[in-house]
Amino acid sequence: MHPILGSRVRMAVYCLAWLPVAVIFAMPLLGHASLASALMHGLLSAYLAALAMLSSYYLCKAMPLKGTHPWVLALTWVLAAAGVGLLWRYGVWLLEWSLGDFVAGFWDGYARIHKPGSMSMVGPFHGALMVLVIAILYLLVVAINYLLIERDRIRDIERSEQEQRVLAREAELKALRAQLNPHFLFNSLNSISALTSIDAKRARQMCVLLSDFLRKSLKLGEQDAVSLAEEVDLVRNYLAIEQIRFGARLEVVLELDPGIGVSRVPPLLLQPLVENAIKHGISQVAEGGVLSLRASRRGDFAEIQVENPVDPDADAPVGLGLGLKQVKQRLEGRFQARTRFESGLFEGRHRVVLIFPLDMESGAEHE
Repeated sequence: MHPILGSRVRMAVYCLAWLPVAVIFAMPLLGHASLASALMHGLLSAYLAALAMLSSYYLCKAMPLKGTHPWVLALTWVLAAAGVGLLWRYGVWLLEWSLGDFVAGFWDGYARIHKPGSMSMVGPFHGALMVLVIAILYLLVVAINYLLIERDRIRDIERSEQEQRVLAREAELKALRAQLNPHFLFNSLNSISALTSIDAKRARQMCVLLSDFLRKSLKLGEQDAVSLAEEVDLVRNYLAIEQIRFGARLEVVLELDPGIGVSRVPPLLLQPLVENAIKHGISQVAEGGVLSLRASRRGDFAEIQVENPVDPDADAPVGLGLGLKQVKQRLEGRFQARTRFESGLFEGRHRVVLIFPLDMESGAEHE
């Protein structure tokens, strides 16, 4: 559809833009006919031209700037402009002639200014001048049409790129989620395997907790976003399994600011953090230590800190492990540039800090 005809606002702007042209067309009749007759002539002339100009859009679409030889474009638009000007000239004449007595006032004036020798400048040259004006306006409308077409083309490209980015992000998140679930199961089964030879009763208890954990993790993993409270509950379940394995070596501190639990986050976000803290922190320290997870509110942002002790004699980690990379990528996938991820050693403890916008819109039911 024509971009002007497809919008009432654009149609209104287009019609208003032709009012000054109507005044210009009415000016030669002033002094030869009444003001009303002159304005009537101007309006008929201007809006007949406006109607004729609309056809240029379709010719612009058929002859794009890229892919059409410049000489072909130039010749086509010059001939089209001249043709539209001449058709408009005789179209106005036929329209006014067909209206008869209704336009007698400006018809007589129109005849007088075109009478040979009546006005040295207006009489002989008025018709040719108006044709030239229409031709110039036509070329101007053609230029505007090409700008509109180019703008629409750029918008289509941007929209397509945005859709591709969204699809790529969704595919990436699905791939990350597919990697996470087997990772959880592998580590948990290793914990049970290590415990069966030590304490069969606690191994059975661990199996029950693992079953509950897997049920919750699979349920949460199917969703696009979950509440922070649900994430912390899953972490609490996982840590209960690990506390059976490590006993007094693992002490857990979980702190969640009131009200922040309804904030929405990507599912299975915190699990890799605590798993990483146990695997590379608690398990490497002979006396164990305190694993802390704190979620607090900082204005319109949520801040999550996960801390664990580290072996002071161990080499400092280089870069991020798979689990931490996945967490960072998933945060950026949901919150883009509005998130911050930090990981490193602080005062002898390893700390991971996540900062992201609070998203309460869909989580009120978990308050």
